[in-house]
Parts: sequence; C-alpha cells; structure tokens
Amino acid sequence: MLFVSYATLEVCFRVVRVHLVEIMQRTLNPTCTGTSVIALQYDRGVVLMTDRVVSYGKTARYKNVSRQYKVNNNIIVAFGGDHADFQWLQNVIERQVLTWKMIGQDLSPKALHGYLTSLMYARYVFPFGVLGLGLNTLLYSRTRMNPLWNTLIVAGVEDEEKNNKETSNPFIGVITQKGVAYQTKHVATGIAAMLLNQAVEDEWRKKGEKLTRPEAEAILRKALELTIYHDCCADNDFELGVVDAEEGVILGKQETIIGDWSIAETNCQYE
Repeated sequence: MLFVSYATLEVCFRVVRVHLVEIMQRTLNPTCTGTSVIALQYDRGVVLMTDRVVSYGKTARYKNVSRQYKVNNNIIVAFGGDHADFQWLQNVIERQVLTWKMIGQDLSPKALHGYLTSLMYARYVFPFGVLGLGLNTLLYSRTRMNPLWNTLIVAGVEDEEKNNKETSNPFIGVITQKGVAYQTKHVATGIAAMLLNQAVEDEWRKKGEKLTRPEAEAILRKALELTIYHDCCADNDFELGVVDAEEGVILGKQETIIGDWSIAETNCQYE
C-alpha cells in the first residue's frame, strides 16, 4: 500500500490549482494590436517601416504610437501584434542591455535576436514561488500555447570588427510568437506577409546587395501604400526607421501617404 503524507498531498493540490488558474489566464485574443512591419536591407544598413496606430479590434484606438524601439545605436526592434506584450518586452530588453554594459559590451543584433528567440520559445515564470513553495518552473510558451502575442523584427548592423565600418553587415532577424526564428534580407509581417513578400523580394533582387538607401525607402513606401489599400487596420501615417553603418540609428522620421483613391469613383455598389 502506498502511503502519501498530508504535506505531499497539499503540494500536489497547490500545483493542480496553479495549472487550473493558468488555463484561465491564457490570452486568446490580443486587445490593442499593431499591424504589419516591413523591413529591407540595403548596401550599408536596414530600413524599416511601420504605421503609427494601435487598433482596438478594428478601431484605430491610439494614434501616433511608435512601433519601433531603439535598443542602442546599432539596433531597432519593431513589432506587430499585442502592444501590451511588447511594452513588457521593452523592459526585458532594457535589463539585457544593462547586463551587457556591466561587462563592458554593447548588445549586438545577433545576440539580441538569439535572446529574444529563447524568450519567445520558453520564458521563466515563478508561480510556485508566489505560493511559498520555493520552486521555479519553466513555462514553455510554444508548447504550452501561452505565447507573447508578437512578431518581432530585429534590425541592425552587425559590427564584426569593433569600430570598423568596412566589416559591418546589415542584419534582419524575425521571431514569431511561437519562437520560430530566422534571418533574412527582407521581410513583411502581418497581412503584408501575404501581400508583399514576393513583390519586395522581386524589387530587392534587381539590385541585391547594391541597393541604396533612397531606393530601399522608395520600395518600402510603395509597399506600405499597397498595405493601406488592403488592410483595414493600417494607417496612412507611418514611421521610417534606419540603421546605417555610418550614421547609426535614425528613428522618428514620420511621413504620410495619401494614396490614389480615384478607383472609388467607379464603385457604385452601395449595398
């Protein structure tokens, strides 16, 4: 006969109760979200473009909100998805930057991409510590289906030899909400992933590594204009972010796209 002490039963009961509570706390539908992010490499760096609206469902709830975050003078992180989750991630990234500064190093784009990949796949939480059990547990965001509802774009310039701009390489890293990560030369997320990835790739292949910054910006402006036509959550006020090997991070350049709506005059279907 198996004898179980009262203390063991109490611990088991608390563990079960924690898991029941966790089931009730899953985020199934993010509340305030941002839509597409588009990024493209050019010969000396990376250009990103995001609109400046956070939507409550399909309503443009918050205007003039930046969805790009300057980590240091070599990295910008842009996001699509839940705005609250990204605010939490900003605090995590800031702590990571301070940790690297303590050892006299600057956080690199590849290092941040790897760190965020691990974080999105499996992040530490401490539910047992709250109950006084003194135990830590690892919550697998991917396999437990409790992810941070964000798609992240890490854009930067990887400095292979410190302070040597000749060896600097543009970097774009993507992390999905389930921790799937990859590096690429160009990317579009959200609805733009279905509409524009092939179009942006075709434009990039015409010049490849020789693409200049003005040409890259022109490609992204046209891509964002197409997004505005097709995505009801997109906004025509957008922000252009640049990470350049020589100039560093250039953030906060705001523009407006009017678009061509002359086709609306031919639509007489009012039902």
